[in-house]
Formats: sequence, structure tokens, C-alpha cells
Amino acid sequence: MKRIGLLLAIFVVVAAPAFAAGPFELEGWASWVNTNSSTAFNSTSPNQPFGISLHNKMGYGAGANIFWSGNISTDFSAVEVRPSSRFVTTANGTIVSGPSLRMTPLTAILQFHFGPKAFFDPYIGGGASYVLFDNISGPASLGVSNINFKKDVGFVANAGIQFGLSRSFALVADGKYVPLRASTTAVYTQGGNTVAKFKINPAIFSAGLAFRF
Repeated sequence: MKRIGLLLAIFVVVAAPAFAAGPFELEGWASWVNTNSSTAFNSTSPNQPFGISLHNKMGYGAGANIFWSGNISTDFSAVEVRPSSRFVTTANGTIVSGPSLRMTPLTAILQFHFGPKAFFDPYIGGGASYVLFDNISGPASLGVSNINFKKDVGFVANAGIQFGLSRSFALVADGKYVPLRASTTAVYTQGGNTVAKFKINPAIFSAGLAFRF
């Protein structure tokens, strides 16, 4: 949450002059992240080939939505989640639990609102994502020292609904799909490394509150 708060604060300060051109919203929500992740490292002896997947996890997010007209807005948001990792050996299917991976998808989305001044306001959108990953240590039983994840840029598809509670507050139900293939490096305890593409297509389902200025 500290990372999210810092990123959002920097954005608000930098973009503050643009807010005066039209209404904007500050958003906060709880998010469920379905990681849809997998990768395979085809290592040679004495390092067993193995794959990595991430468990689904709850996280938290914040955002700022700038309205340029009655129906068009640009939403900037960040979600932080720490799914636990799971290592699976290719040879015999043995599963080894790993540490949690801090993952922070940042998104910039152009949205179209069907009822911006109505109680019921569905919207759709699309834009770009930038996903931050922390590196994690690997299981000693597989001879892995650590797994290094490269930050990656991708596309994001978005849809959601706002329920107006008053002129200033609204409940938000939001969904985002962020497909990407991040470069990942396995570093081995006996030296050497293997590079593989980490296939991760997180679906982010969020519910929270928006405050409109």
C-alpha cells in the first residue's frame, strides 16, 4: 500500500493543473486478482526443469479518474497484491511452495461512460499497463537461488459499473484484464541461469468507493 500511495500522490501532484479543466474522482477499493499464470524453465542437469505458478490473492488499490467530457474519462490506477508462488518439477510433478511475490499492475485507461450523471453508470475502456514485480528466492530443493522478474508493459481491457450514492460519492464495481509475457530469469545455486517467458494474464476484480470533486 505504501508503493500505491506514493505513486498516486506523485500522479495527483503532477497532473493537478489538468484537474481544473473538469471533474475528477479519487478511488479506493479492495481487489481480487486471478493471476492466470504459468512458466517453464527447461534447465539441464543437475538442475531439474520446473515451472512456476501464482495463487489467486486479495489486494488493495487506488486510482484517479479525470473526466474530459460528459462521457469520456481517463482512469489511472494501481493495485498491489502478494500472491504466493508454487514451483512444480517437470519430471515428477512434485509441488514445492515458494515465497510471496509482490506484484503491482499500473494502468492508464480511456473510458467511455454510458450514464455519467445517472444513478447507474456502466462503462468500458482500454489502455496500457505497466506491471511491477519483485524478485523472489527459489527453493533450495530445486537448486534455485532466486527468480528475477522483469517489469513489463502490456494492454488492459476494462469494464465496470458505478452506482451513484450522491453528487460526490459512488460505489464502483470494476474489472480489468491485463495479458502479458514477462521475461523471467532463474538463477541457480551452482551457477548459471535460465531465461523463460512468464505467462501471466491477471484478471482484476475490484469493489470500492469513488469520491468526485
